[in-house]
Amino acid sequence: MKKKIVIVEDNRLLATVLKKMAMSLEFDVLAIAKTGKDAVETIKKHNPDLIFMDIFLADDLTGIEVMKQVRQFCDAPVIYITAQSDFQVRKDASSVENSLFMLKPVNMDELKTAVEGSLSTPAA
Repeated sequence: MKKKIVIVEDNRLLATVLKKMAMSLEFDVLAIAKTGKDAVETIKKHNPDLIFMDIFLADDLTGIEVMKQVRQFCDAPVIYITAQSDFQVRKDASSVENSLFMLKPVNMDELKTAVEGSLSTPAA
């Protein structure tokens, strides 16, 4: 059975690229959310096995804030995929349990390694 993923990305082109990458990694892409509010609702509805999360979204919630809300009901691993390399942002992102941080642009090999690593780690 395929693993399920939700992608949270407000850039339509990048969302499409991430969807194709996830599908090539044998994931069933359940939804793509563009805003933080939509992301929380989508993740709650679908309960995915993995989440790809941008940090800066199309509303006033960051991907980090979204994941802090999501952790109240879902412990699926999250891979932050962002152009933001600021130390404080990375520190805040790493404060969320079961998370990895990748800088855009990501390539398929890096993403595959991150996905395999995040799914093989047992949830705390």
